[in-house]
Amino acid sequence: MPQSTRPATSAEIDLARRLAPVVRFCDNEPFLPSRVGVTVLDTPARSPSTGIPIVFEAGVAKVIEYAIWWDWDIQHLYELEHIWLKLDADDSVVAVEASAHGGKLAMQLPGGALPLEEGRVTLVSTPGKHAFTATADAQAQDAELTVVSCQELAGRAGILINDMFRAALTEVMAEDHRAVKRYLQARAFLPAFDFGQRFALSSIEFMSWEALAAWIPGRVKAVLAEVRQEQPLLKAVFLDSGDTLVNEDSEKFDADGYVIEAGLIPGALEMVRSLTKEGYRLALVADGRVRSFDTVLGGHGIAPHFHAQVISESEGCSKPDPRMFQKAMSSLGLTAGDAETIVMVGNHLERDIGGANNLGIISIWQSWSRKRTHIPADPIEVPRYTIRSPGELPGLLADIERQMARAKSNPTPG
Repeated sequence: MPQSTRPATSAEIDLARRLAPVVRFCDNEPFLPSRVGVTVLDTPARSPSTGIPIVFEAGVAKVIEYAIWWDWDIQHLYELEHIWLKLDADDSVVAVEASAHGGKLAMQLPGGALPLEEGRVTLVSTPGKHAFTATADAQAQDAELTVVSCQELAGRAGILINDMFRAALTEVMAEDHRAVKRYLQARAFLPAFDFGQRFALSSIEFMSWEALAAWIPGRVKAVLAEVRQEQPLLKAVFLDSGDTLVNEDSEKFDADGYVIEAGLIPGALEMVRSLTKEGYRLALVADGRVRSFDTVLGGHGIAPHFHAQVISESEGCSKPDPRMFQKAMSSLGLTAGDAETIVMVGNHLERDIGGANNLGIISIWQSWSRKRTHIPADPIEVPRYTIRSPGELPGLLADIERQMARAKSNPTPG
C-alpha cells in the first residue's frame, strides 16, 4: 500500500469544511478541539498522520481524513483524533470511520445506516478522552473506564510525546510532565453522559495535515509555557537520613565511629526513585559524618539522586540551626522567599520539624520509628503533615501541589 500522500489543495480543504461532521460532546466536557488537518486520498494509502491503512471499498472515489487537534485530553497534553469520510464520485458520503483508543472503527447506527443528523455526519465524543462512537448509547459500554480516566487517572500521562514529534520536543523535562499532571488533576471532573453540546468542526481552523504537523510542536511548547507559568510546584524536597531513609537500628560502626553498614527503611529507595522520576529536586539535610553517608546512601544507590547534600560535619552546625536549611536552599539556587515551596521530611520533631517550621518551610514528620518522642515539646515542633513511611511521601507531595494550585486560583481575600 502506498506510503506517501500529497498536501490537500485549497479546493479540497473547502470540500472538507463543507462536509465537516458535527461532534456531540457531553454537557460538561472541558476540552474542545481547535484545529483540523485535512488530507484527501484518491487511492488507497496509509494515513499520513496515523499510519493506519485507508481502504477504498467498492463505490468509494475519495477519502477525506480529518486529523482533529485538541490542546488537552484529560490524561495528557494534546490529542489527535480522526474521522474519515468516504465519498462516491459525486462527493456524497457513503461511509464513515473514526478513531477510538488507537484504532479505526466503522461509524454506523445499529441498523447499519450512516450516523446523520439533519443530513450531517454526527458523531459522539468520549468525555475527556475524545474517542468517537456513532451513538450516545455506545458511550455507555465504557462509561466506568471513562469516569476513572476523568477522575482518578486525570493527568496520568503528562505530556504526550509520540514518535512523530519526539525530535521536536527533546527539551521537555520530568518537571514539565509533573506540572501537566497537576494541571489536569486540578481539572478532573465527573462526566455528564448527556451529549447535548453540539460542536461543528467547520467552526474551527482548517489546514492541510502537513501544515498542522508543522504547527503542533510549537503549539505544545506554547501550551507548556502557559502551564509552567500557571501551575505552582514544589521547588525542592529536603530529606533527613536516619529513620527517614535509613533504619538506625540496623547501623553498624567501625572503631572510629563511622557507619559502615545499614539497611534502608522499606520503600525508601523506591520513594526516592519515584520523586526523581517526577522531576523533584532532592537535597539531603542531615546530621552526621560525611563518610558515613557516602558509605550507606551511596551503597544503596540513593546518593546520586540528590541535587545537594548538606551534612552537619561539613557545615559546623546541626539542625535545627537555620544555617543547615539555608545552605540547602542556596545550593539549589533558592532563597528564603521560596520557603513555602520547599518541604522538609524528617523523623525528629525538634531538629527536622522545628527547624523547618522556624523558616516557614513545609514540615513533614515521618513517624515510622518509635526511638524518639512523638509528642511535640513546643508549638514550633508541630508538623504541617505526618506520614508513617517513605511510601506515603509521593502521594502527599502531589496533594500539596494540588492544594497550591487551588490556593492560587482561589486566593484568600485580603
